[in-house]
Amino acid sequence: MRRLLIIILCTAGFSAKTQQMLVEPYLQPGNNPTLSREQKVLIWHTDSITATFLVEFVQGSSLENADKISTAKVSSVQLKLAGKTTILYRATLTGLQFDAEYTYRVKIGEKIVSSATFNTRTKKPMTRFVAFGDCGTASPQQKAIAYQVSLQKPQFVLVTGDNVYNSGLAREYQLRFFPVYLSPEASPEKGAPLMKSIPFYMLVGNHDVQAYDLDKFPDGLAYFYYNDIPMNAPVTESTVIASGQAQVVRAFEKATGGRYPRGANYSFDDGNVHIVCLDANPYVNPLDPYLVEWLSNDLSGSKADWNIVSFHQPGFNSSKAHYNYQQMRLLAPLMEKLGVDLVLNGHVHNYQRTVPLKFKPKKNELGDGYFISAEGRVDGVFTLDQQFDGVSNTTPKGIIYIVTGAGGAGLYDAAISNNPDSWKHDPPENWVPFTTKLVSDIHSFTVIETNGKQMALRQINAQGVVIDEIHITK
Repeated sequence: MRRLLIIILCTAGFSAKTQQMLVEPYLQPGNNPTLSREQKVLIWHTDSITATFLVEFVQGSSLENADKISTAKVSSVQLKLAGKTTILYRATLTGLQFDAEYTYRVKIGEKIVSSATFNTRTKKPMTRFVAFGDCGTASPQQKAIAYQVSLQKPQFVLVTGDNVYNSGLAREYQLRFFPVYLSPEASPEKGAPLMKSIPFYMLVGNHDVQAYDLDKFPDGLAYFYYNDIPMNAPVTESTVIASGQAQVVRAFEKATGGRYPRGANYSFDDGNVHIVCLDANPYVNPLDPYLVEWLSNDLSGSKADWNIVSFHQPGFNSSKAHYNYQQMRLLAPLMEKLGVDLVLNGHVHNYQRTVPLKFKPKKNELGDGYFISAEGRVDGVFTLDQQFDGVSNTTPKGIIYIVTGAGGAGLYDAAISNNPDSWKHDPPENWVPFTTKLVSDIHSFTVIETNGKQMALRQINAQGVVIDEIHITK
């Protein structure tokens, strides 16, 4: 009797460990560059305790009483980082129709882990999306921006790099990125559950690849774990290189499933917009033959009404911060030739808009290439369209360059906000008055809406106030 009592007491004090969710399920666009096929990918991240997940989805706003419920194949990979094992899950929702609403739920047994409703991409000649960068700090401003973005109801979000600070680590995403965009409550103080139903297309910024030494930072380069985006660009000659012990690098490459390093450059279509996303970090050669050939074929093959290119580090910037980093100016003539309408950048933590411009870089002494100074400057000849105002004259002659880097990190050069006299740089071969709007004293994000040959661009601050607006006609 006493022996039985001891057994009962011991078992009564024991409870089985339950799985800890490190990142709740969120929606990603998947490897779907064109409008020929539609699918979405769900990603979530747990501790080392395994579980059998069921992912169900159906067309419509509810799974209840649905005639036919589809299931998605769930795959997983163990991440063994710094002696700690976690599990990264993916589920691909295939066979989706365009211009449709779907509902999904993620279950363990009968327990619903997560559920949400989302819309697929549109084939109609219109789209509505949001762009911002330099965000992942878990700051109050980042949360306020996330809430304001949720009110805009975008079809997708474009993050122009520096997704998390300071080094692009998995733990930084878990602390400073996902809690804001997967907040269970939508409020200016907490953020919003954007990523449960809205795909984020992320770009590589300098902070995203800062921890490339995997011996020193085992959870570095987490951009390649947490994204599932189109993989339709070639690997360029100069790209981010993961370093560390051979077995560590091999494990990283296997765990990223081919997304490293191919996820650094890609393009995609949504509605009547074609967007090209590029890596612009210092190791990149903007005129890499592989990149130039792919970019030429990609943009010349676009049938979209609007062609947009996005990369982190801007070539045209009138702020004091990061002014000398100008190597992406070298792509200006090619983008002009290929009919690019708009370029979206981050890196500089404020908002800037140029007049429509064309730029011809200065040749080197031999005439067989372009000259870049030791500081990184690219001189050349500017042609500015000063007649375009986005109100009465809405047809630009040249490319409009936007810096939208005020998504949550600390702002740069607040004193020069709306003060054109303080935007000047020398000499005229390097800077002319190409900036027409610069707001650096408040956080903000960009909303772009197209309808056929019409585009509206609005910059909205963290309080929901429009601080800039233009209209473009083709």
